[in-house]
Amino acid sequence: MSDRNVTMTAIDGTDALAAVIIRPGSTDGSVSIEAFANGMDKERAAYVLRYVADQFEAEAAAENPITPA
Repeated sequence: MSDRNVTMTAIDGTDALAAVIIRPGSTDGSVSIEAFANGMDKERAAYVLRYVADQFEAEAAAENPITPA
């Protein structure tokens, strides 16, 4: 687990079509994942999650470009 201060956040997900919550896991370097899809089929939810993952990767690459040695 990280030494950073962690705060509690409350989110009203009553109208959410899908959600993923990623928390620190019980062992160092692990995570706990909670996910659901309501009112949206899981295939479409997976598509949206892949889109978000692609965006995260693009932003990370822009922030931390890999330079050849």
